[in-house]
Amino acid sequence: MERTEQNNNPYSKMKALAASLLGRAIEHSGYKKVGGEDLLQSITPSKLIGDISSSAAFRIAKDGGGSAEDVSKKIASNIKPEGSIEKVSAENGFVNFYLRRKDFAIEVIGHALAPEDRGARKRGRAIVEYISVNPNKPWHVGHLRNALLGNTVANMYAAIGYDVTRQNYIDDLGLQVVESLWGYINLGRKPDKKFDHWLGEEYVEVNKRLSDDKVKEEIKKLLSSAERNGSEESKMLRDLSERCVKAQYETAFSFGIYQDVMVWESDIVNAGLLQKALDILSSSGAIEKPKEGKYKDCIIMNLEKINDVSEDLRGLKESAKVLIRSDGTATYVAKDIAFHMWKFGMIKDPFNYSLFLTQPGGAPLYTTSRSGAPGSGKFNNALKSINVIDATQSYPQSVLRLAFSAMGRKDVAEGIVHLAYGQVELEEGRLSGRSGNWSGFSADDLLSEAKTKARGLITERFKLSEEDRTRISEEVARSAIIFEFLKTSPEKKIIFSWSRALNFEGNSGPYCQYMHARASRIIETAESGGVGVDRIRSAYISGTADNHDYGFDSEPEFALIKRAAVLDETIEKAALELRPNMIVEYLNSLSAAFAAFYEAIPVMKAHNAEERDARLLLTYVVKETMRKALGLLGIEAIGKM
Repeated sequence: MERTEQNNNPYSKMKALAASLLGRAIEHSGYKKVGGEDLLQSITPSKLIGDISSSAAFRIAKDGGGSAEDVSKKIASNIKPEGSIEKVSAENGFVNFYLRRKDFAIEVIGHALAPEDRGARKRGRAIVEYISVNPNKPWHVGHLRNALLGNTVANMYAAIGYDVTRQNYIDDLGLQVVESLWGYINLGRKPDKKFDHWLGEEYVEVNKRLSDDKVKEEIKKLLSSAERNGSEESKMLRDLSERCVKAQYETAFSFGIYQDVMVWESDIVNAGLLQKALDILSSSGAIEKPKEGKYKDCIIMNLEKINDVSEDLRGLKESAKVLIRSDGTATYVAKDIAFHMWKFGMIKDPFNYSLFLTQPGGAPLYTTSRSGAPGSGKFNNALKSINVIDATQSYPQSVLRLAFSAMGRKDVAEGIVHLAYGQVELEEGRLSGRSGNWSGFSADDLLSEAKTKARGLITERFKLSEEDRTRISEEVARSAIIFEFLKTSPEKKIIFSWSRALNFEGNSGPYCQYMHARASRIIETAESGGVGVDRIRSAYISGTADNHDYGFDSEPEFALIKRAAVLDETIEKAALELRPNMIVEYLNSLSAAFAAFYEAIPVMKAHNAEERDARLLLTYVVKETMRKALGLLGIEAIGKM
């Protein structure tokens, strides 16, 4: 994993202080020195004793330093608290740190109220490639998982300082798409519904006719014609594909998913990207063309000749990987190598780009095109490429990285990251009232049913106007699906459950939205009663607030302070480890801590104005923290329910 940058936030600074104290105490105690990064990694929030704990004693004990219990006690005895750390203890092998609550709370609230400055931590460009659905069908629930993972990872990478390009690869030259074109030309049907759904049904009808040799021969000829640049068939195929992709983006937008650029397979072929890549591979000595044997007249990459590779790439099954078959056709791996050479700027950007559509909110979505303007590196030249592809493609992704190692470009090999994800199943099988192929498994069907179910629950639970009921039901439906899809680590299979997804009592998107609405309601009540929260914030930031030294000593209050404090570090860790589920877990814990707070602490019935203002300020910080975290998942932070 990429080394974590030190963030300038109270929690990271406090961890750095604890790590420094630990390091000095370890050496003073006579134990072997432990590296600073390892010490930082050993420190986590404590659920039982103290506020944070270090497991460093277990590592020292494993290396022969004695029992973890004895080691931790000796280390703790040699730590003299300073700064925001008030006390240190040892228990069950852990070194536990207690914070000076007032000092830490002041820092956390001040940091939360300060304007964000992402520009201070620019790390270069990261391309996140996701969706990549063939342009002849609607999204099914597996495609939706891909899109939600990619969108969240892109959001997290932007939050930690990367210049993120959200990219969609469109394979418009595959046999499936040409079969759909044949159906469009020959079946004589007119579109009567959302175009991607209609075209998908056409594809099913075409497949019923593939036992007819005449149909197969016609499709074969159509494929040959469609692959000729500039032919009428190629133009028809592109028009059909673009129409389908626009319908697919309607689905994307309904889930709050947006992108920057689409790269089309036909444009890659027409730009001669593959030949450019083969020239680079040849000049680096990474490929060869055997004159005899199993790989006669093929262009291959000899995997046995590569030595300097990452540990996880060693021992791959094949001794060689075919890039160009003996008949001159390219394999998928060869095309992917060329595509990634472009991504990392090894090949000068040969594409023209034009505006494909304007997305909700006004952001442009660009596409490679036959016309348009040169990109001049606007969409490539990445330091990192995160490819969201299902787990069955893990081996080809490893071979891709191996190819760049063979070229001596270990930096590129290490910059290619595969976010593998598991299958999606529905707990109740297909969605109600649907049948046939992917029907009943489409993302549109899922959202439609979620809106119906959410509306029923919202109507039962809350008194709202018809306008608010409709709007909130839609937002709750989206959050229910997004949260349920992202709460599980990506590599695991998920089984979607309505009872879990629409649970307002905890561990769901609607529950977290409800907690945000409760916080918003408390602030709204204060405002309507003449207590200006903006005034409290301004006074706190300037240091002139009467409540500036309020200690937040109660357990519910300080639990919220600690949860709010770890947002930045949670985002950093979730991004670099490609684990959106960490954001879900964070939101759940923050929401639970806030529920415990408002049930135990009467914000508007405080003993005095200073106490009330401090608790209002904490409520505001929690609300904003929730909003940021929900936004990373693409979930709307609802203001009322």
